[in-house]
Amino acid sequence: MPPRQNEKRDIRPASPDPTVRGLLALPLVQILPLEAGNRLDGYGETGEDILAASVQGGLTVAAYGQYILLDPGQAFLLESPGEYTLQAVSDGLCMVLRLQGELVPRLLEGRLSGKGTLFAGGAAAVRETVLSLAVLEDEWEQIPGATASARAFTLLLRLRDQPQSVRASLGSPLVEGALAIIQEDFPYLEGVDELANRLDVSAAHLTRVFTKKTGTSPGKYITHVRIEFAKLLLRDPEATITYVAEASGFANANYFAKVFRKETGMSPSEYLESSPPPSRNRAAHFGI
Repeated sequence: MPPRQNEKRDIRPASPDPTVRGLLALPLVQILPLEAGNRLDGYGETGEDILAASVQGGLTVAAYGQYILLDPGQAFLLESPGEYTLQAVSDGLCMVLRLQGELVPRLLEGRLSGKGTLFAGGAAAVRETVLSLAVLEDEWEQIPGATASARAFTLLLRLRDQPQSVRASLGSPLVEGALAIIQEDFPYLEGVDELANRLDVSAAHLTRVFTKKTGTSPGKYITHVRIEFAKLLLRDPEATITYVAEASGFANANYFAKVFRKETGMSPSEYLESSPPPSRNRAAHFGI
């Protein structure tokens, strides 16, 4: 039976022998279904590259002090990024590969920018590689490290041979600016009017461009981000509804509860009781 691409999954191939590992290793592959506002915080060590693909839906990549908006079908390679954040702009599917080894910059020589590289049609190649690895894991329980390295090698060749492309599609600078402000300051934003003022455009123009680019309005996206942040806070059994409401950017607990139920189908108290406590050992979370 083929793997279901819309199920959350971590694929962890075995480590290859030291000679292969120094050239190219693929220690982790993630399949991440998205809801608008879902967030993944991660860390890429020196010499480690993170390849994120927006298979379905829009996705923002925050690293190196910049925000990049990925359209569906695009992939983005982060080179030794340190801290990075991926956040869903709309419902969809993201795939993330953690790559190690000296072959990554050698195979992509001439394509890498040093601060992230866009592959406009790269998500299709990523999806094909990830699903093939999922099939192998189902058959073998754990994928041999050399096999995973070979699949990663083929993927990098496909990305290298893609036509060079302009980094972003038209109209995205305004949207990326809006996303950057929302993701940094969502607890304090007064609304779309303030957001538009900070970007020096009218609220109507911002709403029109943002909605056309992402499929959702800036007001709705602010709400999505606040609700996803509230979900994280509610995993703390000591959190109060009033505290979560204020920390997430809602005017009061009653309004927060009303919006939360509309977005999730349950009250904050019901969600708090049903959610497991946060894991302190995970390097990243995905807001779900």
